[in-house]
Parts: sequence; C-alpha cells; structure tokens
Amino acid sequence: MFCNPGELRVEDLNVLAHINVFVDGRTQELPPYLDLTVNLLIDNQKFELCINLSHEYPDAEPDTFVRNHKLNKQQHANLNKDITDYIASLNRSEPCIFSAISWLQDNAHNYIVEEVEEQRIEKNETLVRYWIYSHHIYSKSKRREIVDLAHKLNITGFCMPGKPGLICIEGTTSDCNDWWQSIKSMNWKRIFCKISEECKDSSDNFLKFRAFDEKVFQNNNIKNNHMDMGELFKFLEDHQCGYIFKDIFGVEAKSSS
Repeated sequence: MFCNPGELRVEDLNVLAHINVFVDGRTQELPPYLDLTVNLLIDNQKFELCINLSHEYPDAEPDTFVRNHKLNKQQHANLNKDITDYIASLNRSEPCIFSAISWLQDNAHNYIVEEVEEQRIEKNETLVRYWIYSHHIYSKSKRREIVDLAHKLNITGFCMPGKPGLICIEGTTSDCNDWWQSIKSMNWKRIFCKISEECKDSSDNFLKFRAFDEKVFQNNNIKNNHMDMGELFKFLEDHQCGYIFKDIFGVEAKSSS
C-alpha cells in the first residue's frame, strides 16, 4: 500500500534510523516523533495528509492535518475540523491512519466547491498581536504550514517549536484572524491564544518584527526538545517584547549568559 514513488514521504529519514535503534534495544533514549505525509489523488485533486505520530500512538490521537492548494482558508478549516472529529470518535487503542485515509477519500469531494473571487475592500484596519501557546510544536509539516500561511497573509512574528511551543503573529485584525482560524483547526493536544494586544493609536512602532520566521533557541536538553528560555527572553528583549515573558510563562525571565 502506498508503494508508488511520492505517495508516502517521511519528513526526516534519520528518525526512522533512531526508531530502529530503539526497537532493537540498542538505546533507551526515546526517538523523536515520526513525521510523514501521505499524498493522495482524489477526484483528480491532490491532497496531502500530514501526520505526526507520538510515542503513545495508537493510545493517543495522531496530529494530522490536510492540505489542498485549491481549498480556501474556510474550506481547509472545515475539512481539518471534520477529519479531527472523525479520528477522535475512533477507538484509541487501535491504529487509525488507514481509517483517516479512507474517510478523506470518501469525503474530500464535499469540500471542493467553486468559489467566486472576492474583492477585499481596503480599509484602515486595527493592528493586533497574538501570543499563542501550544503544549508542543514538533510536526515539521505543521511548522512549514505555520510559516507559509504567515507569508501568504503578510503576517510578521515568529514560531518557536519544541515543548512548549510559542507563536507570535502581528498584522491586521482580518489577516491574523484568518491565520489563527486556519492553524487552530489542525489537530493539537493544546493550543490557545493566551494574550492579544491591539494598537490603540496610529503609532508606527506597534509592529515589532519585520518578517515571520521560525526561531529555534537551542537547549542542551535535546531529548525533550525544550528550548532555551534565556535565549528566548533575549530575543524578545531585542524586539522590545521582553515584558510579555512573565505573562506567558508565569515566571520572571533569566537572561542566558
């Protein structure tokens, strides 16, 4: 099954090597989570089912989300919510990837509808900044989607993967809300907007970032993928956002030396 070239893609082949070493008993260190993508052709439309398997799978739900370049943001959100709800309805002790694929093959056509191109009416929109906290951000597919969608919507900020995960987005209210609705529709263990800030005046100094990038603050605790909080605080300070650290994490920051 899925033996044709390009149908099944493992995002990082080194993870497979780590898994084999662990299964063979040559190490007790847990391997990273497995990231894979299943490429499906359904009604002549290409769908990508991106999957992140934790160590607890199948007792824990896999992180999944679906992409199709012809679906708009709302269609993507509806599709990902429905497939997430379907996976959640299945028995947790049984593998569910094939069931999810079958569901997608049976239902994908319901989300492909021709849309009339809408013209956006330009107006003076309020600028906002959202600080989004996640239990973890490991999936490389999700991380790519977070960045790609931010670039598409001209949103600035950053994404810090690992455990915990932190995302900052800033831009117009409509663009940030579109981004947030699409991203939160993916399957997450826990993700929420912890703090929102709004530009109260016409100040040009509200936006703190020039682009949107992924930021990795390396920590020696590689096993658990924890980021260096001191380096994060320094990064926030460099962008005049150091004040937000205590509000997000509940502790005073300590700069890395």
